[in-house]
Amino acid sequence: MHVLQSTLMPAPGLPEALYLRLTDGARDCALRRGCDGPLGLMLRPGQVLSTDTFFGSFHMAVWRAHTPVREVAVIAHFRGQGEARVFEHGPDGVRLLATVPLDDPAGGRFVVPCTPATRDPGLGGAPPPSRLTVEVEATRPSQLHGLDIVSPTAPRHRATLSVGLCTFNQEARLARTLAGLVRLAGDCDAIRAVHLVNQGVPFADPEIRTLLAHPKIRAVRQRNLGGCGGFTRGLAAALADPDPATHHLMMDDDIVLDPRMIPRALRFLDHAGDRIALGAGMLDALRPTVMYEAGAFLRPDNTIAPHARDADLADPAQLSCFDAPVATDYNAWWFCILPQAACRGIGLPAPVFIRGDDFEYGQRLAGAGVPTVTLPGIAVWHEPFYAKPQGWQSYYDLRNRLIFAATHPGRVRQLSLAHVAGLITTAILTHAHATAELRLRAVEDFLTGPGALFARDPEALHAEVMAINRHHAPERLEDSAWAAAPLAPARPRSTTMAGLIAQQAWSLVRTGLGPLRRGGAVVLLDVDAHPANTAGRAYVLTNDARSFHLRLVPRRGRMWGLMRRTVAVVRRYARQRAAANAAWAGGIAPYRTPAWWARLFASAEAP
Repeated sequence: MHVLQSTLMPAPGLPEALYLRLTDGARDCALRRGCDGPLGLMLRPGQVLSTDTFFGSFHMAVWRAHTPVREVAVIAHFRGQGEARVFEHGPDGVRLLATVPLDDPAGGRFVVPCTPATRDPGLGGAPPPSRLTVEVEATRPSQLHGLDIVSPTAPRHRATLSVGLCTFNQEARLARTLAGLVRLAGDCDAIRAVHLVNQGVPFADPEIRTLLAHPKIRAVRQRNLGGCGGFTRGLAAALADPDPATHHLMMDDDIVLDPRMIPRALRFLDHAGDRIALGAGMLDALRPTVMYEAGAFLRPDNTIAPHARDADLADPAQLSCFDAPVATDYNAWWFCILPQAACRGIGLPAPVFIRGDDFEYGQRLAGAGVPTVTLPGIAVWHEPFYAKPQGWQSYYDLRNRLIFAATHPGRVRQLSLAHVAGLITTAILTHAHATAELRLRAVEDFLTGPGALFARDPEALHAEVMAINRHHAPERLEDSAWAAAPLAPARPRSTTMAGLIAQQAWSLVRTGLGPLRRGGAVVLLDVDAHPANTAGRAYVLTNDARSFHLRLVPRRGRMWGLMRRTVAVVRRYARQRAAANAAWAGGIAPYRTPAWWARLFASAEAP
């Protein structure tokens, strides 16, 4: 029998509710280790251990969709007396698949056959929902040493892995992630190498310097080419390895990683083969049981829709969104495993610096017949993007959306004149002058085409972007009293184009010609900071978490100057959009090649 998935003991400091649940009657109990084994759990009479959790469930439908596995069983390593029960969560609710008594005072290995019945595929040929969970109930003092899902189906091949990490002045977080990887690499021979690309200052942390001595760590330092340049440097090195791994993991340096996610992903790839990209979900580090994104979908209007956003996985009822396979379009590179053979075929990422490299590359893989699978049961924790206000990222967000639409016209629509104008004027009328400047620059740089844009030194261009943001940045309020300030009543944003235009026109007249209220400030949530609520008055911008407070002030001269520039840039976009789209579609390919990237890396070598 081949182990597909092992039940994991909760990692220290991470939420137990995502790993296992232990109850005594109707009460939740603390998990108690007290014996050897992967679990090593002590169970009192009447206690019930359940794997009806995000990390504890076995997602049978996903395995059926992407691997040859059809038969499974549960193996319980148990000492004492009790009962094991296996449940399937499917289209008909929850049903009991199997029950096996457990009775061995010396400790034994109990097999619970539990393959769900094969059902007709649902719409589109996808397997119907099927998620397996296990309960172990003790009837006398007992020990549960391990709990595995196994199958007689042999793996297709043995997946091996290189890991790519890029970092920029994040030593404390990097040290945590790198230490976990080094421990894992020492025990797991499937991990061939860890490519660490440092785009910041030389490492000063003695712990990191010690970790760099590990034989599987291959570290380089280069000038800042953005997350895209760092990730691509690691991928290029992995592809050039004389004895390459089958897969390459793109992974952020500042995540909270349970290293056991990597072997779990490799077991899935052993059976799935090398024609998928495999991603992990991102859990919200500020709300550690809440899913931020488990893969995402690209909409035709060139926006992104996350899967399972805000599902609280401490509640077993909310796990149903993972019962059936979900065809996500891409998985962000906080944790995404790419098949190296396919990467060789499609080339390297486009040099977009940051924001968009992951979904652009995911679409090229999909075009080569390599879909992205965001596997339920693996995830990392990351600081959510709502925790910080949008700043210089506004430039890359808009510029790269325009580039993506131009280079993937069959996938999404290019942004309309009204959309582009609305993005800029909304920033102006909410007094977010830095954002408006950055979006104007984004449109201008897109219109120059790939030859002119990519001829620029990426680090120098980024310095210009950062300078724009610093020069016009709003005042950051550090007084903690702001976190308790009440939110101001807010008008809703119009849901129609005519209504949005009317709100903007009123705000333009009110701010541009009426009296200004620049003293004091009401507090608005980011979702309420639109022209209908900001006209002619200063306000403090915050978010649901109250993790930042920014004071934005109307400046009439600045507003009119930005409006004049917006008219000129939007007119230019109207005249040149078609030509720019054609230039990007026909001219981006050379900038995805190993040869072009090699020249950029050579010019970016840090002293």
